[in-house]
Amino acid sequence: MKPCLWQLKVAQTLLKGDWDVICIVGTGMGKMLGFWLPLLFCDGSIQIIVTPLNMLGRQNAASLAKASIHGISIDGETVNMFQTLGKI
Repeated sequence: MKPCLWQLKVAQTLLKGDWDVICIVGTGMGKMLGFWLPLLFCDGSIQIIVTPLNMLGRQNAASLAKASIHGISIDGETVNMFQTLGKI
């Protein structure tokens, strides 16, 4: 998968760390890649991505796992599990 210029600009802005980022792009255009790219450059960093749908959060966590990047999805169904494990 090759990132588009706008995805690289999103990642670059996030890596600079001096601006909040809101990315508004059509469905299926690859917004998540712009937010995932910084995770490859900052070992031990945390990226919080808010999604409008529980399923989308789970899909993102699964896609990150396929790329060997640790990700979790926290929603109303999973928050109790994470609290029990002491993760949040």
